[in-house]
Amino acid sequence: MNSLSIATKTLKALETSSSLGMFAKDTGGCLLSRLSLSRSKEESKEIKFTEIAESAIFYFIAPFLAKTTGDIFSKHENKQVGRFAQIITTFSLALPLIFAIAPIRNQITYNNTNKDKFTSVIGLENENKKSENEKKDTKKLIKKLSLISALGVGAGVGSYFFSKKPNNYKKIEPFVNKTVEKLGFNEKNDLSLSHYAALVYPVSVASYFYSSRDKYEKLENLRRFSITIPLMFLGEKLIENPIYRAFDKIFKTNVIEVNKVKTYKEILNFPKNQQKQMLKSKNFAYGTTFLINTVLIGLGVALLNRIATKENYKRDKEDIIAR
Repeated sequence: MNSLSIATKTLKALETSSSLGMFAKDTGGCLLSRLSLSRSKEESKEIKFTEIAESAIFYFIAPFLAKTTGDIFSKHENKQVGRFAQIITTFSLALPLIFAIAPIRNQITYNNTNKDKFTSVIGLENENKKSENEKKDTKKLIKKLSLISALGVGAGVGSYFFSKKPNNYKKIEPFVNKTVEKLGFNEKNDLSLSHYAALVYPVSVASYFYSSRDKYEKLENLRRFSITIPLMFLGEKLIENPIYRAFDKIFKTNVIEVNKVKTYKEILNFPKNQQKQMLKSKNFAYGTTFLINTVLIGLGVALLNRIATKENYKRDKEDIIAR
C-alpha cells in the first residue's frame, strides 16, 4: 500500500457523512487543537469529557435512537405520523443528554478538586472554596431534564396513537407534515444540518452559558461560539471553492466544476488513468480545507481565549488593587 492510497483512504473516511467518519473528523480536529492549548490538568480533563461526550451523542447515540424509534413507529399505517413520532421521541431523549454535558462536567471537576470557579480550573487562581449561593444543583437539573425528556417521549407516543383516528389526524396534519419536511431523518438516521441548526447547537450553546462558572467562562463561550458556529455552517464552503480551484490548476484537474466538488466515491468511478491526478488534487484540497476550517480555527479560538482571559483577569485584579 503506497502513501497515496493511505492518504486517499484516510481522507475518504473523513469525507463520509457516516457517524464514524464525522466522529473522527470533528472530535479529532477539535479535541487535539483545544487540548494542545489547555491551561491546566483540570481543563484538559474537561475538554476530553465534553468533546467526546458531545460527539458520542451527535454521531452515535442520536442515530441509534432515531433508528430504534423509527423501527418502533414505522408500524403506523400513516408513514408521516410514524416519522413525526420518531422525530419527537428521538430529540426528547437526545437533547436533555446534550444539555446535561456541561453541568455534569462542572460537577465532576468540583467533586475531584473542590473548584467551582472557572479561573481556578484554568489555573489563574488557587481559590477552592465552595460557593453555596452560586452553586447549581446538578441533581435537581438532571431530574428536570429527565422530566422534560419523559414529557417529550409521551408527546411522541401520544401523537402516534392520537393520529390513528382520521379526524384526529386532520387536526395535526399540517404540523406533522411541516415537522417531517424540516427535521426528518434520512435512511442512515444520521443527524442532518437542519437538526444541528434548529435543535442540537442551540441546546448545546444554552447549556454552556447556563453552566458558566464566572464571567470569564461566559466570555470564552461567547468568543468560541460566535466564531465556530458560523464556520460550521458556512466556513468550509467559503474557503473550499478557492482551495479546490487552486489545486485543480496545479494538477490540471477538474475536481470542482460549477461550485460542485466531486466526492471520493465519484472520482473512484472514473477510468484508472484519470484517477491518480484527480485523487492527488482531491487529497491536497480536502486536507487543506479540513486543516484550516477544523484544526487551525480550533487552535486560533483556543489561543484567543487563552490570551484574552489572562489579560481580562489581570486587568480586573489591577483595578481591585487600585481601589
